[in-house]
Amino acid sequence: MKKLFSTLVLIGIFCCGFIAQAQTLKFGHINSQELLVQMPEYKEAIDSLTKVRERYANQEEKLQVEINRKYNELVEQQNTLDSLVLQIRYSELQDLQNRLQEFQVTAGQRLRNLEGTLTTKIMDKLKDAVSKVAVELDLIYVFDLASGNPIYSSEKSINVAPMVKDKLGLQ
Repeated sequence: MKKLFSTLVLIGIFCCGFIAQAQTLKFGHINSQELLVQMPEYKEAIDSLTKVRERYANQEEKLQVEINRKYNELVEQQNTLDSLVLQIRYSELQDLQNRLQEFQVTAGQRLRNLEGTLTTKIMDKLKDAVSKVAVELDLIYVFDLASGNPIYSSEKSINVAPMVKDKLGLQ
């Protein structure tokens, strides 16, 4: 009987320790999108992507102009050309169209890769700053409101954005 009573007392003390510890858990939240747009690295990345996108658009436009020019020439000369020459010209036009499509696909892939690379570096910097603030404040979790988590944010949740801004040197 004494063993049972001692065991129950130990379990009670053990559970009280867990309950007391659970009451001290702290959570934080942040809106990463709001911070990202304030980071100079983000603005530089957007500028860089815009420049590359414009270069690709210019090249695509040049290819399209060339295709249109050759097509118009072909239409004008169509009645005067031999069938063999006409077939070659149509083939050349088709090759140009294929090159344009290939260029569009490749340019799109390169832009997505560049965006991913730039975004990863910036997000890593942001995550590093959030981690440092979370450690300083002894937080268990920091939720990102930009991703839709959580649906509810209690007033007890700490908005760590101002401290992360300090870590990132933003104001």
